[in-house]
Amino acid sequence: MQEIAWFIAGAAAFALAHGVRTWLNSSPPRRGSRSGRQVVRPAPVPIVANGATKAAAPCENGDARALVKSVGDELATLASGVEGRAHLLIEAAPDRRALPAAAEGMLRAVQRLRTLHRKIVAFAIDRGAAPGRAELAQVVDRLADDLQQLQLGLELHWHPPAMLPPVAVAPGVVGDILLFLSAAMIRAEPGATRLTLVGEMSLGEVPRVKLELSLEWAEESNNHESAYRGEEGRRIDFEAAANLVRAQGGTIEFTHAPGRFARALVRLPAAARETLPAPVVLEPRPRPAPPAAPPVTVPPSPPPGHHFGGALLLESDPTIRAMVARELKASGRAVFACADSASARAFLETTPERFELLVVDHPRRLAPNEALAAAVRTVAPNLKVFVLDGELPAGDSFPALHGIPKPFGVHELREALALVLAAR
Repeated sequence: MQEIAWFIAGAAAFALAHGVRTWLNSSPPRRGSRSGRQVVRPAPVPIVANGATKAAAPCENGDARALVKSVGDELATLASGVEGRAHLLIEAAPDRRALPAAAEGMLRAVQRLRTLHRKIVAFAIDRGAAPGRAELAQVVDRLADDLQQLQLGLELHWHPPAMLPPVAVAPGVVGDILLFLSAAMIRAEPGATRLTLVGEMSLGEVPRVKLELSLEWAEESNNHESAYRGEEGRRIDFEAAANLVRAQGGTIEFTHAPGRFARALVRLPAAARETLPAPVVLEPRPRPAPPAAPPVTVPPSPPPGHHFGGALLLESDPTIRAMVARELKASGRAVFACADSASARAFLETTPERFELLVVDHPRRLAPNEALAAAVRTVAPNLKVFVLDGELPAGDSFPALHGIPKPFGVHELREALALVLAAR
């Protein structure tokens, strides 16, 4: 399994490199030189008052953008499958001492694959604004954990002011921006270990939170020119972060002095402070009389249907199929696993009352022109449907529709399946 997984990862990395190279050749450089420093300033996107600001297309070349997206989809499936196999090895170990070291190593590698997948998605896909409320202290804690997994000896120094408002962006997006910028700086100055994050409030027409992230050498020396790898090595890290910042209506600047430091300055919209309501004093009221005993009633018998507890699983990837089937069997369900849509449709049309859940690997399986989707609407309109990848299809054709995006881990899958199976 590991050999196959890393072969696919190598092929995906080659395709990604080809897509990035194609995009780089088709896009003009956005770099200027001043006093030996390289400064990159993507054009800021103004905030739209009556709607979400839309990020500029990160790739000018449509073919390269489609290629990079396909690489991201393959990485998502690969990461989910490898993590499932790693957890299977861990849970099969009789005790902690017998735990294979390779299993924990696979989990660390999967975390890197997941981070790479998020970069690819931010690089190639315009997801638009992600409004939310991010407390920077919590985001920094997550960033410190992510950097610790890289095992590069980095020390993150966080210097928040006394009154720093939250950021009006989803916490996961703010965390990815800081993580991607940290990766870009690490590529620019490998060996530097002093990573500092400073935050402050920027007043103006639109209140913003200004975050300055800098990576410097621990010792005072200018003799680190040989460590500079060039701009291409960090391009996907920076562009992924820049695309996320633009989508939130923010601005970003990146400065690099080879052999000395790398620095990024990000401005994101600030969230309004929450005001606590004034306390309400309630007057004491007399204690009411105890209620009368309710009449004894016999609960109605549950309606018939789904008494087999069957789960119909349609997943083309064998590793993901085995992983999901194992979790469904552990929940007490009889699993009917299929690799193609025709087999799944045949099972459903023959005994629709057997199934309480349909699991599909992609939302395209539920498209209006798909035979399986038509069969669900015809013979089992109230069947629970669980999508393993992508965004859920719009409309109300499937009233009991659920989903989980790839990449996902075993624990995330278990939690999502438990919620779906418990739903009425």
